[in-house]
Amino acid sequence: MLTDIILFRHGKAVRPHEARDDFSRGLTPRGRLQAAAQASRLKEAGCDLQLALVSTALRAAETWDACRPAFPDAQVHLSRPLYLAAPSIYLNAAKTAKASRVMIIAHDPGLHELARSLMKGDTGQDRGQTSLREHLPTSGVAWFCADPEASSGFKLKQFWAPEPVSA
Repeated sequence: MLTDIILFRHGKAVRPHEARDDFSRGLTPRGRLQAAAQASRLKEAGCDLQLALVSTALRAAETWDACRPAFPDAQVHLSRPLYLAAPSIYLNAAKTAKASRVMIIAHDPGLHELARSLMKGDTGQDRGQTSLREHLPTSGVAWFCADPEASSGFKLKQFWAPEPVSA
């Protein structure tokens, strides 16, 4: 049963004109550093990740590569259907995975729309909720826990925007 779903937007990628196509856009040095730092935050907060579902787009796969040291025992599943997917595809992938703690490393606007959907009906106004309702930045992480009292079945546990880094 899915108890935790972590939405992790890929790290900062090179500009579109710097790559062959959108799918081939890799991370910038800042993107790699911020992704690794966000993974460390998750680990330090007690996230014992079991499975990472990762878009096969280069920037998402490289984000997982930056996260992997924080979660060496986690399984990973690379999936082309997670590239620029609809929120329902992301959520279904997490719910049908055979793991209780699942991270999805993928793209906007789908991840942000899913985060907003999972917060629907949650009237909390803390800084993280307010910020996440507005935007899911690159390397942004939204950690949701199952909550039968919540209208979506999940409640926001933690949201982290990336800290500035020097690359």
